[in-house]
Amino acid sequence: VSLAFHYQSPKTEIIAVEPEGFNGMGSSLAHGAIETMPIGPKSICDGLMARQPGEAPFAAVRAAGVRGVTVDDASVRRAMKIAFERMKLVLEPSGAASLAALLGGKVNVAGKTVLVVATGGNVSLADFISHMNDGRI
Repeated sequence: VSLAFHYQSPKTEIIAVEPEGFNGMGSSLAHGAIETMPIGPKSICDGLMARQPGEAPFAAVRAAGVRGVTVDDASVRRAMKIAFERMKLVLEPSGAASLAALLGGKVNVAGKTVLVVATGGNVSLADFISHMNDGRI
């Protein structure tokens, strides 16, 4: 997705969002080389829990000028809840990370047109209900 936006609109700022403790892509981009993150506590964003980026994805997002930010599980749960209550969207935790970054003020959007890629409904009903209740069943 980042490459498509980059080539269609080179001035578009692209932000990679990762869970706290699993920011291998963002850290690698910031330091200009692939880094491996230490094993940390789990995140509800299980689809984003890579400790390091692959060579091809890293090269692609680096070429597109992407930078990274992180979000915590509480902000992801909040984003999932807002997406469900206000937009009637069921998002899995990893798919809600970008919305969490926007809602949490991790990205300066003042005066800008913003697109949030929010994907996936790959979450069980029990887990979704738990996330809607701030992690409590």
